[in-house]
Amino acid sequence: MRKTAWRGVAVGVVIFMALSYLTSGQADLSLKDIFYKNLEASGGKEKLQQIQNFSFKTGDTRCVVASSGELKLVTGKDSVVTEVILVKGDNVRKNSFNTTTDITGLQKDVYLTLAKLYAGFFTLRNFEGQLKLEGLKAYGPEKLYHLTTMSGDIKVGFFLRTDDFYLKRLVFESSTSEGDKYEVNYDLAPFEEVEGLKIPLSWFSSQVGTRGSLAEVTEVKTNQPLAKDFFTKFEVNIGTTEAAPGRLKGNVLDFNSSPYGLTINTNWTKKDVEKAGLGTGDKLIFLVEGVESELVFYASADEIPAQNELAQGARLMTLTPRGGDNYVIQFFAVDTTQIAPKLKPLASIEIIKR
Repeated sequence: MRKTAWRGVAVGVVIFMALSYLTSGQADLSLKDIFYKNLEASGGKEKLQQIQNFSFKTGDTRCVVASSGELKLVTGKDSVVTEVILVKGDNVRKNSFNTTTDITGLQKDVYLTLAKLYAGFFTLRNFEGQLKLEGLKAYGPEKLYHLTTMSGDIKVGFFLRTDDFYLKRLVFESSTSEGDKYEVNYDLAPFEEVEGLKIPLSWFSSQVGTRGSLAEVTEVKTNQPLAKDFFTKFEVNIGTTEAAPGRLKGNVLDFNSSPYGLTINTNWTKKDVEKAGLGTGDKLIFLVEGVESELVFYASADEIPAQNELAQGARLMTLTPRGGDNYVIQFFAVDTTQIAPKLKPLASIEIIKR
């Protein structure tokens, strides 16, 4: 019995030591060791070099990145493209509803970092020689290798698992021009193999002071044929608009029907509404393929009636919530059986002020 008991103790000690080694991480690994183990986990440097471009979708946005670092984000459905963001060299540009701007500051630093991460297929390949090893950091019961680098004014933290060396967490930290804390966290799902790559198929991103969001990866593709000017073309496709006092003409960008009602995304922006001279409380007639509906206009989503009033039935037009660039038409708890069949991307629509 004593020998059996001692044997059990010995086995227990071995298991405990093995688990302690795994949970504490290999603390003696160098930055170089960790970097190359991260590359090897995704197939190694040579395999990654065989991939010239890589694309995937999250929601309505397709991300296309070249191994050389150019990144293009295209947002829209079907033939509609509402926004394009290009990352090329040290420049980040956006075309949203035919309004082009240069993205600067902290947001630019984030895009530049994500372009390097995506171009390295979620490995640290494009950060070689720029990283500092901060040691092991605990997140709950798990300990992760913590590596950092600087991207402009942002400190970027990479947190790698100690068992498989895949990226578990990505953190952007800085301060705003007003001195407030700026922090964005990406928590990545376990890596899975798809199209010969090991990548996370989802991640949860959250910024301090705002609500987080889940991104789910679909339609992963590699080495797709791309036009020579793919990473320079910057056009959107949102149809056309006409605006005159008391009148708007435009197109449907998207629509969504649910038990709560019908929402129609239009290509009208603030400039169009200003030309039409619309103000909160104006009564409107909405037309789509000969079908008419009455609407009430609200200049912003903050001005629309309370939920309990909407539940009684409402037809309205307002700016897309949370800082959107375009206007939406919404029907709550009313019959839309005549309208819904007429809707399709880029269908012609019209508004007339009563």
